[in-house]
Order: sequence, then C-alpha cells, then structure tokens
Amino acid sequence: MRYLILITMAIFIYAGHFTIAQCKFVSVKDKKFIDAEGREIILHGVNIEDKSKEHNYLSWHKEEEFVKMRDWGFNCIRLIIIWDGVEPKPGVYNDQYLAGVDKRIQWAKENGIYVILDMHQDLYSAKFGGDGAPSWAVLDNGKPHVYDNSVWSMAYFTSPAVHSAFDNFWANKPVVDGIGVQDHFAKAWQYVAKRYANEPAVIGYDLFNEPFPGSNIQETIFLKLKTVSDIIAKKYGNDSSTFDTMQKLMMSGELSKYADDIELYKAFTDGGTEVSMEFERTILAEFYNRVAKAIREVDQNHIIFLETHGLCNSGTPSGIVPIVDSNGNRDPNQAFAPHAYDIVTDTKDVAKANSGRIELIFTRHAETANRLNMPTLVGEWGAYYGQANTLLPAQKVVSEIEKNLFSDTYWSYSGVREIDGAEYFPVLSRPYPSAISGNLLEYKSDLSNRSFSCVWNEDPNISAPNMIYVPAEWFPKGYRVILEPDEKGWSFEKIRDGSQNGYLVIPTTGKSIKRSLKIESK
Repeated sequence: MRYLILITMAIFIYAGHFTIAQCKFVSVKDKKFIDAEGREIILHGVNIEDKSKEHNYLSWHKEEEFVKMRDWGFNCIRLIIIWDGVEPKPGVYNDQYLAGVDKRIQWAKENGIYVILDMHQDLYSAKFGGDGAPSWAVLDNGKPHVYDNSVWSMAYFTSPAVHSAFDNFWANKPVVDGIGVQDHFAKAWQYVAKRYANEPAVIGYDLFNEPFPGSNIQETIFLKLKTVSDIIAKKYGNDSSTFDTMQKLMMSGELSKYADDIELYKAFTDGGTEVSMEFERTILAEFYNRVAKAIREVDQNHIIFLETHGLCNSGTPSGIVPIVDSNGNRDPNQAFAPHAYDIVTDTKDVAKANSGRIELIFTRHAETANRLNMPTLVGEWGAYYGQANTLLPAQKVVSEIEKNLFSDTYWSYSGVREIDGAEYFPVLSRPYPSAISGNLLEYKSDLSNRSFSCVWNEDPNISAPNMIYVPAEWFPKGYRVILEPDEKGWSFEKIRDGSQNGYLVIPTTGKSIKRSLKIESK
C-alpha cells in the first residue's frame, strides 16, 4: 500500500527545464525510492546544518545556495533539525524556529530539491560539547564529563556523563514534568510531522542521528579490543598477555598502526557484535517503534529513515530491524539510512582512508539493506572539509555507493569550508541517474576517463522520461551519447537559463526492454 495524496497540479521548477512533479509523495517499493511518476529515483545531495544555538540552529544557506545545489545536480538535502530548537521547554514547541525550517524547505522546493529532516544529535547535548537534547532532557546523574580534545567523538567512549544521559534516555526516565524523556522526544517528532504531513517536498524523517547505546559501549569495546589483541599476540608474535596487549592498544593508540591489516580490522569490527546487535534489536527497535507510532498518528505520507548503532558507521555488522506496529505489521514506508566513515575521519589522516576498510563498510551496509529489503540512503559520508588529497578516498566511497545502487547525502555543505572548489567537488557534482522509468540495474561515473554508464529495464507502464544529470565540468570538450536501443532519441535540458549543466531526457519506449546508456568525452 502507498500513502499518496493528490493536489490540484504539478509544480514546475524553471519552466521548460528539469521538473519535479509535486502531486504525490515519494514512496518506497522493495529496495527502491519511487517518485510521483512511478520512476525509480536515486537521491543525491548534501547535509545542510548549523548546530549552534547562537544561530538558532538554522543554517547560513540562502536562496542562492539552493540554486547552486540544483545546478550541481543535487536533488536531495538532509536538513538537520535540533531537538533543543524544536522543544526548548518541556511540551513547549518553538514555531519561530520551525518557521526558519519552513523557509529552507520552501527554497529547496522552488529548486526541485527533496528534503529529509534529520533530528540530529552529537554527544547527546550541547552540555557535553555536542548538540541535540535541550538541557531539561539531560539526565546525567551528576556524572563527570571526561573527554579528549584530540577527536571530539572520543567523548562517546570516555564520558560517564554522556553514558548516563543516553542510559536514561533509552530507559525513558521521567524529566521535571514527570513525563518520560523518550516520550517527550516522540511528541516533538509528532509536532514536526504534523506540520509537514502534507508537504511532498519533504520526503521523510531520519529519526535519530547515530544512535549511541550508552554505558554498554564499554562491554562492546572491551570485546573488540580483546578480539584484536588475541590476534595481534598470535599473528605478530607479541609475547605480552592478551590483557596487557589490550591495555597497551587502548591507552597508547597503537591500534591505528594495525588498521591497514584488513583481516585484523574485520576482527575488530566483528568483536562484541552480540552486544551491539542486541541493543539494536531491543532498545533501539522499541524506541523507533515508539517514535514511528507518534508520527503515524498524524502523518501516513512520509518515509521513516532508520539509522544503525554508531559503530556500524565504520563496519560493525548491524542488527537493526524494521519498524512494526502494535500488531507486528511492518510499516510500508521505511528506508535504511546508515553512515559510512573510515576510522581516520575527523583526524589529520582523513586522506589516508583505506580502500579495504571502505569496501568492508559498504559490504556490511549492503548485507543489512538486503536483509531489511529496504532502499538505502547513505545519510553521511566524507567530512573532508576541503582537505587536500581527499579525491581518491571520495572516489572510492562513490564507487561503492554506485555499485550498490545506493542514494547519498554528503557531509556537509559547510559554511566555513565550501564544497565547490574542493578537489573532490567533481565527485560530488557527478553524472547520475536521477530518475529511471523502470528498474535500475547498474550505473557508474568514472572521473578518470570522464565517462558515465547506466543500464536499466524499462517499464512499459511508466510514461515519464528517464532523467540523467550531466555536469558540463565533466565534459569540457563535449561528449558522445551511446543509447541502446535508441528508438526516440534523447534531448538535453539545461537546469536553468545561464547554466551549462542539465539533464539528458530519454523518452520511454513503451516496451518492457533492457536499455543501456554511455556518455563519453570527445
């Protein structure tokens, strides 16, 4: 069943050029995102965010940035919203903040860009140097906040205060008004969902950024390090006891020198999975079901995006399960939204991302997507922030995204370090199949050879054309198009007047037939 609402007419963006029909909602079918015309779509874009309370949690981006993003071929943004911005006091919702969110959604809509709303958190709350929960929802039992300034995310593992705050959140402990903290969170999402229930430019809700389990992370990490230290002691002839080896790895950071040993890294990712998977199958699943229930009471139209345990970002297998209602029936409109970060992310060695580790991360995500039978959007990857020598790791990540037919939103369109002009920018503004009138089988962009290829099975029941984004920067001397079968030809439509970027518009054949496309530099 699909929850689709008709409105009186389609909204056309840049008349005569690329359009997004706004008469129905984007939905899911098996492992695909389906647009208003019944086409399979690949969502591709960036994260938009400002985690600063001083800026009212509203990003710096204005109308002109949304025009740029459309020009770069982005058809989707993951727009960060913050619980503290939504519900600054218990049960009191900030419509002024949401009016700022409205404005960004409208700019996206005017430029044919879909929006995924993400209720973001880092380290649970600004109290711990992150963002997310309002101060009244921080139940840390007075524990100390212990952290290491070298990498911000290490506080997840070192801070008793962060652990307690998450423990109490997952336990739904009551806050000052006697209502459970998780119940408040679900009601906040319900308030947001009710506001956008009939807005087709919003395609879904990412319920909780990078769920962290709390204090049981200590058991998981202990088991991971024990697994690794056992192997190191045997494989590398370390004469120390397993415990001594584990302590040395934990305290000195020596684990990093073994990280390029993929067999060893895989052992690390696999260690302690019984603990992390149990969290996902029970505590996290109960939470997702609670929030989904609150949303579905006011909004049946939008996709619910599910994230994994935070450790799965780097390759730990996931035990995440689908959302179900009180009768055990699976929600028909949900999608998988993992993140993909090599362990060097947020360090000075980000350019040294390892291809083997990246492949492992995506293999694990593909296994989970297949098990869930859901479409996949990689909600975050990259975080290169304009750093040098990051083109190759960016290309490797994109090759995995394409190989698995995933959608993606890069982290992030930063206000300080722009993405346009970065050496990896051509990997972001790349050719891709934005909409396919049938079943997409494979696609690949090849920056080294300045080429693109795509294969799909066409559906005779879909009349809307295939749309392939083509950036002019990729083909400075022009390009050749090889389309088979080429029954009705193709045309090129600019994004807007004055832009050289646009879409190959390929009419459907009206047949059940396999088609292929190649775009090659002249």
